[in-house]
Amino acid sequence: MLGPRTIKLGAPHGRIALVVLYLALVLPTLILLHVGLVPNVLVFVLLGAAVVVGQARLFVRDWGVFLLVLILWQQTEGVAAWAGFPLRLRGLIAVDRAIASPLLHGALPQVWLQHHLYHRGHWQWYDLVSWGVYALHFPEPLLVGFAIWLRDRALFQRFSLAFLTLAALAFVGYIVYPAVPPWLAGRHHYRAIPLVANIFNDFNYYALQKGLGQSDKSLITMHYNLTAAMPSLHAAFPILSALYLRQTFGRRGLFMLVYAAVMCFAVVYMGEHWIIDIVVGIGCALVAYLAVEGAARLLAGRPRARAARQEPPAAPTVEPAAFVARRDGANARR
Repeated sequence: MLGPRTIKLGAPHGRIALVVLYLALVLPTLILLHVGLVPNVLVFVLLGAAVVVGQARLFVRDWGVFLLVLILWQQTEGVAAWAGFPLRLRGLIAVDRAIASPLLHGALPQVWLQHHLYHRGHWQWYDLVSWGVYALHFPEPLLVGFAIWLRDRALFQRFSLAFLTLAALAFVGYIVYPAVPPWLAGRHHYRAIPLVANIFNDFNYYALQKGLGQSDKSLITMHYNLTAAMPSLHAAFPILSALYLRQTFGRRGLFMLVYAAVMCFAVVYMGEHWIIDIVVGIGCALVAYLAVEGAARLLAGRPRARAARQEPPAAPTVEPAAFVARRDGANARR
């Protein structure tokens, strides 16, 4: 019988190599077919990876509820519209100005970065990197979870619980504090800041029109809640992933922090998030991690404490009769 920490799939490196090869073939194919890399699609991608390594049944058992809740969580836009809380914008602009004021002297970081770095139609290496990490927003935590699952199922259970805790915090935030992102704040009826380009969509359009000769579709299709900016899960997911990859792979797992830093730059540069969104997102990730790991340590300590209370008292030491007789005789001679 498989224990909670064992998966008989051969050497860990062999399993991971199979999965990497499978994903290297499947994910680019989906992008070329204009299939959005969103949770309801990635469910089947990861199920296929589990089939490749011969653990489809175990995958369904361990991931079923996690993925179901994750898919349902994607429906925040409809719930937020039903709740009807007012859109937030002015306070976010003021906070971002205050955060960036020591360096930018009152300029918004999104506006300043695009003014100095963005040249529409003349793509730079940092545009491609920013587009790439942003496109990995949905796949990243699921791929990290899959890597953890292959190594340690018990740790994966804690990761998934922390991930869902983080998602629940964000769900509440998106409903009670619907926030207009920077790229939208300069458009339409808002006109609250200078125009900020939606670089992700711009790149999709230009890559197809100039590179592939198509103009009717995006390079990658993404559907999401436009006012789901506070907190930033783009920042929160990599931080939570880094904390659990550290437990799984040791210090090597902390390389995820490099990805997290690139993601934070990308979402500000591309006008997808305010800096305060990122700060609150990282805070939510830490809260979710500490809550789950603290609860796990507390629950693990209870059986040991209960076992210690139930141990029978040590039996009194009985001295051999011959020893007692020699000791009494020696005392009498004294």
